Amino acid sequence: MTLLSRLSSGWTAWLLLALITFTAAAPGVFLVPALDRDESRFAQASKQMLETGNYIEIRYQGEGRNKKPAGIHWLQALSTKAFAGKQQDQIWSYRLPSLLGAVLATLAVFWCGIVLIGRRGAFLGAAMFGAGLLLTSEAHIAKTDAVLVFLTALTMGALARLYMRSEGRDAAPRPLALLFWGAMGLAFLIKGPVTMLVAALTVAGIWLVRRQTDWMTPLADWRGLALFVVLVLPWFVWVQFATSGEFLEGAVGKDLKDKLVGASEGHGGWPGYHLLFLASHFFPATLLLVPSLVLLAKTLRGRALDVLASERSGLIFLAAWLIPTWVFFELLPTKLSHYILPAYPALALICGWGIVQLMGQLKSGSPMYVSRFASLGLFGFGGLALCLATSPLGVDLLQLEAAGDFRHAASDSDVLAAWSQYPAMKLYWLALGLFAVLGALGFGAIRKYGASLCLAMLASVALGWHIRTVFLPSAVWMQPTTTARLALAETCSLKTHGPLYLKSCHAPFPARVQAIGYAEPSLVFTTGTNTLIPPQTLVNLPDQPSAYPIVYLLNLEDEAGWKADATLSKFATEAGRNINRSEPYYALNYSNGDPVAFISVRID
Repeated sequence: MTLLSRLSSGWTAWLLLALITFTAAAPGVFLVPALDRDESRFAQASKQMLETGNYIEIRYQGEGRNKKPAGIHWLQALSTKAFAGKQQDQIWSYRLPSLLGAVLATLAVFWCGIVLIGRRGAFLGAAMFGAGLLLTSEAHIAKTDAVLVFLTALTMGALARLYMRSEGRDAAPRPLALLFWGAMGLAFLIKGPVTMLVAALTVAGIWLVRRQTDWMTPLADWRGLALFVVLVLPWFVWVQFATSGEFLEGAVGKDLKDKLVGASEGHGGWPGYHLLFLASHFFPATLLLVPSLVLLAKTLRGRALDVLASERSGLIFLAAWLIPTWVFFELLPTKLSHYILPAYPALALICGWGIVQLMGQLKSGSPMYVSRFASLGLFGFGGLALCLATSPLGVDLLQLEAAGDFRHAASDSDVLAAWSQYPAMKLYWLALGLFAVLGALGFGAIRKYGASLCLAMLASVALGWHIRTVFLPSAVWMQPTTTARLALAETCSLKTHGPLYLKSCHAPFPARVQAIGYAEPSLVFTTGTNTLIPPQTLVNLPDQPSAYPIVYLLNLEDEAGWKADATLSKFATEAGRNINRSEPYYALNYSNGDPVAFISVRID
C-alpha cells in the first residue's frame, strides 16, 4: 500500500499511466494495414479534405458522408498534414489522433477517479483501463471512439467534481462548469450526442438514488451554455448551407434514426450482447471484476461499515454512470462491440476501488473465494479465447475452412499453397502465458493482489503486441486489399510501393484502377481517390490511344468479376490491344466473410 501511494502521487502517476497506454497501443498504429470498413471511410474522407481544401463538407469519393460531425476529420487531416506531408495514403498519420485520444483518456479517467474513490483506486483503475484490449484496439483505428472516450471521461470528471462538492471536496464551480460544457461541445463535434447522453443518464441515475439536484446549479451558468453553442453552432450552420440541408437529414433523419429503430446496416443483437464481449474487451481488468462488483453491491446496500460516506457517494456516481449507460446500449437495436466503451471508465474505476479494498482487508476481511475464482475463470476464458483465435492452430483451422469456400480456384490446395508463403507468426505466448499464469496464481491462490494485477496487465500488453505486431501484419491472406495490390503490382499498375510491392516497372502507370466485384474502402484509400469501384465501374475500351493503359482489378469469386474477365479478353482481341493478366491472388475478406480471388488485367 505504501508503494502504491508513492506511485499514485505526483507526476509519476501521470507519466506511468501515459506510458502504459502508449506502450500497449502504439505498435499497431504503424504496423496494421488500413482496416475496412469504417476506418478506411473515415481516413478517405479526411484525405479528400486535404486534397480539395474543403474542410466543411465530408465526402467519400463523390458522395456526401452525412453521418458524423467533422471533428475527427479535422484532427486526422491536421495530423496527416503535420507528420506525413504529401504521403497522404499512409494510414498511420490518420491514427495518431486516436492514439493520443487513448492516452489522454487514461489520464482523464485517473483525474475523474481521484475525487470519487481516492488516488490509489483511481490509479489502479486507470492503469487497467489503459492496458485494456478494447481501448488499445480503438487507439490504432482511425475513427471517433478513442477521442470520444477521452472527451467523455473529461466531461464526467468535471461533473464528478461538481457532484462531490456536496461532500466537502474543494472545487471551483465556474471553471468546472465551463470545462463540462467545453468538453461536451468538443465531444459533440466528434460523435454527436453520445457524451451528452452518458452525462444525462448519469444525472438521472444519481437523482433516482439521492433525489438531489442542487449540486448541478453551476451548470446553468449562461457562460457554459454559450461556450457549447459557440463550439457547435458555426460548423453546423455552415455545413447545412454547404449541403443544402442534407447533413441534418442524413445524420439525424437517417443514421441516428436507423440505429434507434432497428439494426442499422445489419449490426444487431439481443440484450446481453455487450456482456458476451466483456471477457475479451475488458481484459485484463476482468481479473478484478466479480469481487469488485460484489463489494460495490454490499457498499451501496449499506453492508460495508468501514466505507467513508464520501467514498460511498463516489461509488453512487460510478454506479449511476455505469448501469444506465450499459442498459441503454444493451437495449439499443444497433450493436457493435465498441459502442460500450464510454461505460468502461466507470467499470475500471470500480475495479480499481475493489482491489484497494481487497488489499486493505487482506488479513482481516473475507477471502471472497467464490467471487475471486469466478473472476479468475472470466479472466482465463477471455485470455484463452484470444490466444487460441490468434494461434497457429486457429489460423490453420480458419485457412482450411476458408479454402473450401473458393469456387473458381483450381483446388483448395492451390489456395493453401499460396497462403503458405506468408511468414508464420512468432510465439509471444511464452511471455503471455507466463504472465497470465503467475498473475492468476497470485490472485487466486496466495492473494498477492498488487503483483497479480501487474502480471495481468503485462499479459494484456503481450497479447496486444502479439496481435498487432505479428498476427495482423503477417496475415496477408486475411488482408484483401493488400492482396489486391499484390496483383496490381505484378502488372505494373500500382503507383505506390511498399515492402510487399517491390517491382521494377518501366511501363507507364494507369491514370486510375477500376475494380469489379470488390468495393472495400481500403482499396480507395490506398490506391487513390479516383479509383472506380462498383457500381461506378464500366467494362468498355475507348478508341483513343491516350486513354491507355487501362487496368481492371477483378474479383473472380464474384459473378461480375469472372464475367468481366471474359468480356475484356474478347474486347481486347477484337480491338487489337495487348492484354496482360496477373496470376490469381487469394484472400479472405474479413468484412463479409467471403473469399476473394484477384487478378489484375492491364490493357495497353
